[in-house]
Amino acid sequence: MMSDPRGFPGNERFQIQRCLGSGGMGVVYEALDRDRNEVVALKTLRWTDPSAIYRLKREFRTLVGIVHPNLVALYELFGEADEWYFTMELVKGSRFLEFVRPDVLAVERLRSALAQLATGLVALHSAGKLHRDLKPSNVVVTPEGRPVILDFGIAADMVAGEDPLRTAEDGIWGTAEYMSPEQGRGEASAASDWYAMGCMLYEALTGRLPFAGAALRVLLEKAQQDPPDPSKVKPGLPADLVALCRDLLARRPERRPGAEEILSRLSVALPAPGTVATGPSPASALLIGRDAQLAELERAFGLARSGRAVLTIVRGPSGIGKTALVRRFVEQLAADDRAVVLSGRCYVRESMPYKGLDGVIDSLTRFLRTLADRDLDRLITRDLATVLQLFPVLGRVPKLLQLPTPQRDVVDPVELRRQRFSALQGLFRRIAAEKPVVVHIDDLQWGDADSIMLLDSLLAPPDPPAFLVIASFSSEDTASPPPFLRTLLGRTGTESCRELQLSPLSEVDTRRLAHALLETERREGSGGMRGRAGRAGRAGPDAHEGSDGVDAIVREAAGNPFLVEQLVHYLALRPPNGKAATSGVSLGAVLEARLAQLPSGARTLLETLALAGQPLDAAVARDVAGLQEDERQLVALLQAERWLKDTRSAERLELYHDGIRRALVARIDPARVQRMHLSLATAMEARRADDAETLYEHYLEAGQRERAQRCATQAAVKAGRALAFERAALFYRRALALTPEGGAEAAALYGQLGEALANAGRVRDAAEAYSRAAALSSPSDALELRRLAGEQFLIGGRIQEGLDMLKSVLEATGLGLSKSKGRAVVSLLWHRAWLRLRGLRFVERRAAAIPSAQLARVDVCRTVAEGLAHLDTIRAADFQTRHLLLALRAGEPDRLARALALEGGFTAALGGRSRWYDRLLAEAEGLGRRIQSPHVLGLRAVMNGAAAYFAGEFERARDATRQAERLLLEHGIGIAWELVTARFYHALSLYYLGEVEELSRCAAAYLKDAAERGNRFAALMFRTGPTNATWLFADDVAGARTALTEALAEWPERPFGSPHYMAMTAQGRIELYAGTPRNGWEAIERAWPALRRTGLFRIQAARTTARQTRASCGIGASRTAHAGAASLLAAAERDAAAIAAERASYCAPTAALLRAGVASRRGDEAAAVRALRAALAGFEACHMKLFLAVTERRLGELIGGDEGRALVHQANTWMTAQGIVNADRMTATLAPGFSD
Repeated sequence: MMSDPRGFPGNERFQIQRCLGSGGMGVVYEALDRDRNEVVALKTLRWTDPSAIYRLKREFRTLVGIVHPNLVALYELFGEADEWYFTMELVKGSRFLEFVRPDVLAVERLRSALAQLATGLVALHSAGKLHRDLKPSNVVVTPEGRPVILDFGIAADMVAGEDPLRTAEDGIWGTAEYMSPEQGRGEASAASDWYAMGCMLYEALTGRLPFAGAALRVLLEKAQQDPPDPSKVKPGLPADLVALCRDLLARRPERRPGAEEILSRLSVALPAPGTVATGPSPASALLIGRDAQLAELERAFGLARSGRAVLTIVRGPSGIGKTALVRRFVEQLAADDRAVVLSGRCYVRESMPYKGLDGVIDSLTRFLRTLADRDLDRLITRDLATVLQLFPVLGRVPKLLQLPTPQRDVVDPVELRRQRFSALQGLFRRIAAEKPVVVHIDDLQWGDADSIMLLDSLLAPPDPPAFLVIASFSSEDTASPPPFLRTLLGRTGTESCRELQLSPLSEVDTRRLAHALLETERREGSGGMRGRAGRAGRAGPDAHEGSDGVDAIVREAAGNPFLVEQLVHYLALRPPNGKAATSGVSLGAVLEARLAQLPSGARTLLETLALAGQPLDAAVARDVAGLQEDERQLVALLQAERWLKDTRSAERLELYHDGIRRALVARIDPARVQRMHLSLATAMEARRADDAETLYEHYLEAGQRERAQRCATQAAVKAGRALAFERAALFYRRALALTPEGGAEAAALYGQLGEALANAGRVRDAAEAYSRAAALSSPSDALELRRLAGEQFLIGGRIQEGLDMLKSVLEATGLGLSKSKGRAVVSLLWHRAWLRLRGLRFVERRAAAIPSAQLARVDVCRTVAEGLAHLDTIRAADFQTRHLLLALRAGEPDRLARALALEGGFTAALGGRSRWYDRLLAEAEGLGRRIQSPHVLGLRAVMNGAAAYFAGEFERARDATRQAERLLLEHGIGIAWELVTARFYHALSLYYLGEVEELSRCAAAYLKDAAERGNRFAALMFRTGPTNATWLFADDVAGARTALTEALAEWPERPFGSPHYMAMTAQGRIELYAGTPRNGWEAIERAWPALRRTGLFRIQAARTTARQTRASCGIGASRTAHAGAASLLAAAERDAAAIAAERASYCAPTAALLRAGVASRRGDEAAAVRALRAALAGFEACHMKLFLAVTERRLGELIGGDEGRALVHQANTWMTAQGIVNADRMTATLAPGFSD
């Protein structure tokens, strides 16, 4: 807890000039706002305990959305560590009683002040707020005679407000002498504030309080008796004021006069121009003709409540009512307390990464800040500390700010982003588990690809939050939608992703809306509490409500609610003889007429905001518009007249509707546009705006190409640091478009573009950017850039393009690619023999001491070895051995450690574990530890896991690859190959261990990550091979086939390699599951000769899996192939024998299960039982739970009895628990040949 007696010291922005006063909760200072060069009042806390902070925030939020000259204007709220404060209008003057009774009662002063005080209370109550502590010391009267109500520290909502997170306040608050009897009972209402004004009037009239003494005694007396009559206390007082005072102090609230009567008795007809509370437009409150759309949103919400993640896209032209529709829906949800509603909006030129979700995160922050600590404790986890780097605003939640910084920073940028996205998804999931969550993103047409990626991650399986996301955008901005919107629209048409298109209102509904709005104008124009500014002298709607006027509105509005509202408002401004004035009127004409009635400077300010295209700093807007005075009174008027929105901060100005922006921009003289853009940019830079994206836009429009290029580069760097790689690439391209071609600057930008695209997963584009950079660079730099380009092609599965790119690098470094597999085998044998002869001796050297050409040879060999490892095993192994030899010669420790680890992996794949393998891995580990390289240790763990997999030690393989993935993600950069390899062997291990549920989770995550990184080969691997079985576990044969088809769609048919092998085994498994094993067997037979010609048959695990799949399909096919059944079974028996001859421990039970199927098909039940029991024991020893379960089931079915039923039940129970939907088909797939 911090006490303020030490004084608020000020900060970089605010310079404290003097203390103005203090109360029980806060201290108010006069301060210079350096940013605006204005003097303001600054209120801070005496003690920063949670209750005081809450009250300060509530005070600010109570009044910040209300514009009225008799209510103090609040500007900004700040929360910085132990300093919590807000700024507000500095009101200089005298206290209320000093003004109305300087020596004796000044009646005319009292009447004027009282009338203005009443209009201030009307504005406050109209906004749904209560003051609850109105008293003379909380009212200051300026020298001009304007009373201003201050100190809203205990103000409260009279009813639930617009913000769904606010709730009505209960309890006893206030000052006893001015408190009404019901407020003393904790039942405050608007009548309570009027009672307090009655006390102030009594004191002004008589010079004394109506009740005085101890607080409890005062409250008791107020509840039991009326105060002495003012005229008896002080004879000769004005009778009307005495009567008003007496009525205001009635003990029962219902007997006190209401707002309209009070205003009338004080001779207040209507509020003055610009003196009303701002709020939603009438059209948004009068949602007409959208019942079907509301019902559709309700259905989507019902799906979310049932536990699903649902995305609903709301489309339609600007002004059609998208925002009004969704606002009505979410406000009703909030009012009924059925959901946590989090809303945000995008802007046309916003300056931040992830701008599509930025407003939602602001709303999430406000929600979290309303929760009690015990509730937050259930929601906040340690991993959320990483999310603060994406969205610093979350740091306004103290418990989040207090989270410890993660001990190890992840280096890989894609994984870092994934972890942050995952942490945010987890937070939403925990919130949704307690209460449904609805997220609304408005104007998503101004969003970005990175926001869509984040949104995808929030909605992504396997465990998305049970929430509804509503994304709305204007259809006129999507005639040629950007790629991220095309991606979003391409997903519609399912239960979980639906599109809601808003069409214009029907003529009947448009007419209903026009009549309703005209009625609203009549009520407000006749002196209602929320009368609009400047009604005096207007005709009002009566003169236009005839059929001609409404017909004109219906005709010109064409079903657009916003245009209906503008036309109605326009009619209310016109004289009665303007009957046919709406003929031919457009929104632009309506706005032009309204602009003509605004004061000087308003049009230029509005045009400035329109051209800015986003909320604009008020000081910048003021500078560009050339306003000489404080713009806040003008802003208040424009907000009241619905030109501007209430943005919750006097420092940010925003147009009310995008339709206004369009119309204003269209009317700016083209000759002025360029000058205004330059003025915007220079004013923003003068104000030190850290908004390179927006500065780029303005400088570009101003024709300042060099400045625009500089800002585009800055924006790209900033986006890259925020992990918004797509946006970084966009701005690098924009910078390049403004950069002279052929120079060093262009080369550097192309290189940075390649890096951004690589991180964004756009491998082909990254490769092309690196190629362009290489063409413009020096020979030494070009070599590395071409290597990076080739690497990107290989990562993306574009093998031939990658090899073509790398050939020039190989030639430049004196290396060559074997033209045939035979030559590759000879080269491999030669280099391995030489490696054994020379051993692993090396002389360690720093990279800086080694010629760059020598390091380039090491790096290109590694690139080729890794790129071909899963595609052309022999050539890859050859280059890997060359890689190690070159690394040993160079002696650079990091490269050498990686080369040793990689060589160990290739050795294990081609020859199994050996002393040589152990030595290689030991050397790699020792070197990695000595140079403290987690990347090397991670790679060593990958190779260790791969070797364990090849040996059939699946548990050790699982643990090693899990450790490898963690090490790589936490500490590695440029680890695409290593990461994919670790995940590949991890998935294989999970499959053979039968950890079905974990495999399904990992496969989905790996596939998503592969898509994000643009790694085509990884995407293929996780759609084929054993991971393809995850669709079969879910009983989704169509999904398995689609995944297989998609995986091979862009992959060349030749040469045959690992992709085709994995697709072959996946197809065999699918056909077995689908009950068409003959198709699988024929496909394998067609591919078999090509498979034998590859180096894959040198890998024990590959040949075992291929033989097992072929034998299983053959056994299954023998049931329908009557003539060829014997040959199919004989072939299966030969495959089983070959598998049994392998050294890996899992091969014996695998062969036994196949032999059991063959025996069963031949009718030898005893042999089948013996083989099943042997398989059972072997699978149990290898911990292969999936194969164990299907073996148990087959054995149980054969032996029957209690033992058999127990085995079948045990197997079925295990498979159900693992999420296997159809145990019958899964058993037939993995253990064919039995009666099903």
